[in-house]
Amino acid sequence: MNIRFEKRALLFSVLAVCLNAPSFAGWQPDESDSKQQSASVAIAKFKAKKPELKSYFDKAYGYAILPGVTRVAVGFGGAYGRGLVIEGDRLIGSTGFSQVSSGIQFGAKHFSMIIFFKDRDALEQYKEGRVRFLGQAGIDVITAGISGTPAYNDGVAIFAMNRFGLMAEFSYSGARFSYKPIDEK
Repeated sequence: MNIRFEKRALLFSVLAVCLNAPSFAGWQPDESDSKQQSASVAIAKFKAKKPELKSYFDKAYGYAILPGVTRVAVGFGGAYGRGLVIEGDRLIGSTGFSQVSSGIQFGAKHFSMIIFFKDRDALEQYKEGRVRFLGQAGIDVITAGISGTPAYNDGVAIFAMNRFGLMAEFSYSGARFSYKPIDEK
């Protein structure tokens, strides 16, 4: 065989591998941790279903990802979910979400939520776990749609993606986010 041909074949093989190699920018989940894997899957679904979130992922100081939040309501309602907090490209803590609501509402749904922090100040305020009151109105059927704030509000942008369920509501609710730092080893 021709040596020049072998060198070219080797060069093309190396280029093909390099061009098809995965990008390692951003947070990388621990493959042995099921919570991190669930968060990674939820992030991938957000990116696939809502490509306009790319700029949030690229520019945000950090974010909290809650892969599964369950909400049930019949007049009064509640929701609960757990997730992770990412600052830059590293996991810094775990987070929780709880909500109580009252109003005209009926149904149940399961959804994923992502909360982007524009800057360090917004992330620090999130870590303090302040209660925020939210008004909600809408109808969610099965897995239709992604909802969220179109821009940062007080340094925070929140997006939710329905996974399954049926919910109709016009309600007022109190929501609480909690934060627990990960112990450094």
